[in-house]
Amino acid sequence: MRTDEKALVERLRALAEEDAPTLDREVLEGVRPEDIAEGLQRLETDEQLRVLQHLDADTAANVLIELPTEDARAIVNELPDTTVAHYLDILPMDDALELREELDPERFEALLHVIPKEDAQEIRRLLSYPEGSAGQLMTEDYVEVSPDATMEQVLQVIRQTTDEDYETVNYIYVLSEDRHLLGVLTLRRVIRAQPQAKAREVMNDDPITVPVTLTEEEVARTIARYGFSAMPVLDDRGRMVGIITADDAQEILEEAQTEDVLKLGGVTGDAEAYLSLSVVQIFKRRLPWLLILFVAEFFTGSVMRKYIGSHADQTPDAKLAALAKLQLFVPLLIGAGGNAGSQVTTTITRALALGEIRSADWFIVMRRELTVALCIGAVLGFLGFSRTHLSVPVIGWGQPLNLSLVVGFALPCIVLWAATVGSMLPIAAKRLGIDPAVMSAPFITTFVDATGLIIYFEIATKILGPLS
Repeated sequence: MRTDEKALVERLRALAEEDAPTLDREVLEGVRPEDIAEGLQRLETDEQLRVLQHLDADTAANVLIELPTEDARAIVNELPDTTVAHYLDILPMDDALELREELDPERFEALLHVIPKEDAQEIRRLLSYPEGSAGQLMTEDYVEVSPDATMEQVLQVIRQTTDEDYETVNYIYVLSEDRHLLGVLTLRRVIRAQPQAKAREVMNDDPITVPVTLTEEEVARTIARYGFSAMPVLDDRGRMVGIITADDAQEILEEAQTEDVLKLGGVTGDAEAYLSLSVVQIFKRRLPWLLILFVAEFFTGSVMRKYIGSHADQTPDAKLAALAKLQLFVPLLIGAGGNAGSQVTTTITRALALGEIRSADWFIVMRRELTVALCIGAVLGFLGFSRTHLSVPVIGWGQPLNLSLVVGFALPCIVLWAATVGSMLPIAAKRLGIDPAVMSAPFITTFVDATGLIIYFEIATKILGPLS
């Protein structure tokens, strides 16, 4: 039966106000750790900490593991070693490695002497692999059998295991004596096969694997591509050293997608829950790109000054009037270019992130984007020319033909340029080993704004004559 959330929150808040840890078993008797964790999320951080300090180490650790990662990291340093040791012991191995980032190195090493020896040895082995690699994401808890094991024996192995022994029993890995992966058995095949059939006869002898040094994102995409619930990991000698499960892969992909979205919006930093960030952290994440874009906008101002500002005092005549009219269309033109560039950048960055296109596909991408940009530019150019030239009230502005032609030609040229920049910069970044998301939409928009003005005024110079 589910605990009443409102009543539980009040009980937890009352427990947080207690000076001595005497009521934990009575107040929370029969309440599941998942429900306690959900209730704690309605409390302030200091209240969460006091509640966990009142609980016994085992209960506190089980509650802590049910909390969102950001909440757990915010308070884990303030908890006693006994609680953190229990927490470290029951954490999945990849999460245990991440906990090291939150703790003092000496404290983390001391905790490894408290938890079971085999778990500590596994953590140290995983730490020996490169950061961000499959080796640090995998777990060594998987079901393995010999090629001569019968299906009856395989099922017996599964029956004798507990939920904590293995990450999954959906796949059973057939290993040789020197731990080379010979094949994979699915639980469905084991159940349907004859009891005395041997593993070598039933297994899939061509399993898909990943090397231990492959990056986390590549591993996650491989698992997603084939739809597996787990992927075997091999060392450089071809020996099986662990598995990576689909839930870990999903977390990696979600985090990568979140980071890409943030970068596309010009926000730096890792993917973390919004409410877990302080005002100072949000400030630090947003300021760098805004400063870069602010400086880049000086370029836009310089272009305006070159074509307009330096002549305003020297040519108080018809040319000045023409320049003044040209300024009226600047928001329209740079807005269209910036939006077009932002659309293309977002589309190409997503396609690169999902592996739908590669750097080698740049020509195909360029051809497609230019074709689309030509069509869009033609439509916008016609509409821009029509509205500028027509004298219909509300619909048109009734400007001279030559000025209308400037707007009509500038729009498709700027859209074409925006499509070129928006598609090629992310691909170039990928080729150079830079995250394509760094070519964020605000950066592309700012760049296209400045260069689009040059295109606009150069076309105006050709049609209207010299502006100075």
